[in-house]
Amino acid sequence: MSYKPSRKLPQLLCGGALACFAIAAAQAQEDPTEAPIQTIEEEPEDEVSVQDKIVVTGSLLQRTEFSSAAPIQVLTAETATLEGLISTADIIQGSSIAAGSVQLNNQFGGFVVDGGLGVNTVSLRGLGDQRTLVLINGRRPGPSGVGGAVGAFDLNLMPSSAVTRVEILKDGASTVYGSDAVGGVVNVITRTAIDRPELTVEVFAPFESGGESFSIDGAYGFNFETGSIALSAQYTKNEDLSIGDRDYLACSPDLIKGADGNFIDREDRGINAGTPNENCFNIYANTYLNALNFAERFIPSPDGVTIGPIPGYRPRANASYLTSPDGQSYFEDDFYDERVNSSDAINGLEILSLFATSDFTFDILGGVNWKGEALYTQRTSTRDGWRQFFPLIGGTGTGVFEYDTPFDNPFGGPVIPVAVFPRGSEVEVEYISFASTFEGGFSGVSFLDDWAWSVDLTHSHSDGDRSGVEILNDRSGDWELTSVAPTYNPFTTSWIDGSDTSWYDEVSSIETSNTIYKQTVAKAVVSGPLFELPAGEILAGFLIEGREYSIDDQPSENSRSGNIWGASSALPTEGEEDVFEMAAEFEIPLLKGTPLAEELTVNLSGRTFNYATYGTGDVWKAQANWQIVPALRLRATKGTTFRAPALFETFQGATTGFRSQLAIDPCVDWGESTNENLRTNCASIGIPEDYGGGGSSATIVSEGGGSFLTPETSEAETVGIVVTPPDADFSFAIDYFNIEVENQIAQLGSSQIVAGCYVGDTFPNTFCDLIQRNDASALQPFAITEVRDLYVNINSQQTSGLDFTLLYERDFDFGAVSFEGQATYTDTDLIQLFDAGVEDGFEDNEFNGTIGDPEWVWNTNLALERGDFTYSWFMDFIGEGDSSRFEGSQITYQGIPGVADRKAEEVLYHGASVRWEGDSIAITAGIRNLFDEHPPTVSEADLISRRGTVPVAAGYDLRGRRAFVRLTKEF
Repeated sequence: MSYKPSRKLPQLLCGGALACFAIAAAQAQEDPTEAPIQTIEEEPEDEVSVQDKIVVTGSLLQRTEFSSAAPIQVLTAETATLEGLISTADIIQGSSIAAGSVQLNNQFGGFVVDGGLGVNTVSLRGLGDQRTLVLINGRRPGPSGVGGAVGAFDLNLMPSSAVTRVEILKDGASTVYGSDAVGGVVNVITRTAIDRPELTVEVFAPFESGGESFSIDGAYGFNFETGSIALSAQYTKNEDLSIGDRDYLACSPDLIKGADGNFIDREDRGINAGTPNENCFNIYANTYLNALNFAERFIPSPDGVTIGPIPGYRPRANASYLTSPDGQSYFEDDFYDERVNSSDAINGLEILSLFATSDFTFDILGGVNWKGEALYTQRTSTRDGWRQFFPLIGGTGTGVFEYDTPFDNPFGGPVIPVAVFPRGSEVEVEYISFASTFEGGFSGVSFLDDWAWSVDLTHSHSDGDRSGVEILNDRSGDWELTSVAPTYNPFTTSWIDGSDTSWYDEVSSIETSNTIYKQTVAKAVVSGPLFELPAGEILAGFLIEGREYSIDDQPSENSRSGNIWGASSALPTEGEEDVFEMAAEFEIPLLKGTPLAEELTVNLSGRTFNYATYGTGDVWKAQANWQIVPALRLRATKGTTFRAPALFETFQGATTGFRSQLAIDPCVDWGESTNENLRTNCASIGIPEDYGGGGSSATIVSEGGGSFLTPETSEAETVGIVVTPPDADFSFAIDYFNIEVENQIAQLGSSQIVAGCYVGDTFPNTFCDLIQRNDASALQPFAITEVRDLYVNINSQQTSGLDFTLLYERDFDFGAVSFEGQATYTDTDLIQLFDAGVEDGFEDNEFNGTIGDPEWVWNTNLALERGDFTYSWFMDFIGEGDSSRFEGSQITYQGIPGVADRKAEEVLYHGASVRWEGDSIAITAGIRNLFDEHPPTVSEADLISRRGTVPVAAGYDLRGRRAFVRLTKEF
């Protein structure tokens, strides 16, 4: 398989030259590592210049102390190194307010996700990556990815070697940063200066094969009298992890227990019985289906007796506990193909990143500082996978489903052979970002002496290609899609069982599509003191900002024309948006140095915006910071935030796709389902329990919501207490949060719409209104004809809970001990899809505590620094998830009562490391998942996605125990 070579080498060389010349941003010295809770003593007023002040995450104001009213979690590169976190995505996605919930990462091979294969984004508090704003040094980088649904920053783009810390603002910040800062803000702070050249090599190796990683990076700095330049480069290669590499990923048994606690899964009496693959489900194939009666299926004969036109095949003879002659439920179908074990559970990944920063001071206009940064990243993600191919093969001499030319069909009627077909794919993304910032003061203007100004310009350009092997409709031989008879013969045992693969190239081609996303942001900020109050100066900041961004996604020609089998036709997604915004922030000291009020400060901010497509609006935020005594501080924030619809949510090209009745209709063979709601609801509309789902494919209509969408709005509040005893060795903070989002924008998904209709506790419900199904008297009785899946404003989501942060540091005779811990407890995650009183199929809309939405998540790090050695022990905890409220554990299984496991038990991962530091060499070695904790397993379910027996997208470690070694050499 060949792919298009890179077209961006000239741009890479140009970008590197410009970076060296001075368009990169940094400070003259590297920032010190910050603890999660810290206090910095204020400098005497006459010793502080405008350039000495800093802007903290979530504020427009420059100040000389970091004591934010908003809760901020700090993740340091120091800690990440000791814990063996190899990428920026690992660092951020593993934080306590992100871990445990759905995070798009390299574990989503085979799933359609926003941004495409291999994208790594962050979702804070389970609100989604579109509602989490990612910044680099306080600037908004542009999104990256492939497909029409690009809208979030890809964390793969930021080399971990350039990161010194990550600040996570845990409440909304739309007044300072604009759209998307709903669930919080992630601000990646990069290194600012490099005193000595350095080279780092890191190896990451699981104890079992699969999922290995290798990284090498180098850094070089130039220090001048007026400033500095820092250059860094990093190359990372992650090997894929195949499902066959781990037992818990390779098979998907039902895992149903009886009243006695023993498993009562169906017995495998097919061709895999008596082999290591017995009762192992990874794909359904090697079967012929009667196209007019799906219940009649010809499978490879377990006893070798032929019944029918295919040697070695006969009709299946499955039985439930109620129909089995010996009282044991069993199946004879072939659910296993060895080749499918090569499918990726974790995608292969290769990344090259070049990053440059610069910081220069010029003696003009009283002193002007020029910062800038340049980033170039090339990411290649690959996936090996397999899929079903089930064309409708016409009959000869039957008068139905006949081709224009004769074709010998030994069944004498229309039949659907189900075979296995390879589906590899590759994504290559090239990303370039430039930023340039001028900042200074108002020298010579007496009434503005203490004011500062900054002007900032940022531009990013993402160019991504996605390539994959696709079956073409006009080559498929599928009677529904072409009148041309197959060029292959599907009625040979070598074709149906996969031993003959010569026909693969006959029906397929490599399809390549391209996505370009551009973003330009320009902003200007002025800030300084307004006037003096008895408690101190009133500080003010004012911002104007303009942002332009565009998407141009061009699917392949066959995709646009609808010539890809089993997939949607896709029109281009083309659109652009621009917004002009203004913001103001005021910090007002009310009390200082009084009893029970060492300091009381109020911060007020607001922002107004004008979108070309969606018009105007405004948001506000109020914050209070009350230092009661030196050891005790209270803080609180309350405000509104917003998110404008992403370009793809507005402009995604109309897509009309087709899905087979087998793939979309849960009522097919509902008599064998374990879900009681599904059985009841399908039966209530007259569908027979052995319904085969015959008929043409269902039409899926999907597209952007256009001007019918409105921006999301939200309210966020936090209340916290910070304990920092002056003479103690610890500090502690606890913060309550509550975020409620209104008019959420979402695309429900055709499968979710159909499942929501038939699996919900209430039937019929609002999901059912989006489905058209034939009645019993139609030519194709009960067939689903259409599902409408547009981007819409749904109702609301509310999440609330507590964040905990603890820091302990003390020097002993034997060394310096430090303990750092963060935890998040969520008590509410209420998702209301439709207006109150409208039935959505679920009696309970509280998702907190379900799989992928645990109540508790926490992580800790205990370190001992003794001489040249640092010893570290770290733990990551994901609480249990129980989804039985939506899909009960007491079920009817194969005709008898059964108990399904809907609970993912809590998981605690341990790790340890040792670091030795010499004059110019540092070596770190350790083990993650020290006790080889396997992911929790759950039973087969309609509403829980599994890979093997493991719930997908819940933050669990799929690789298992693994060692890491990191070597850094300074020159």
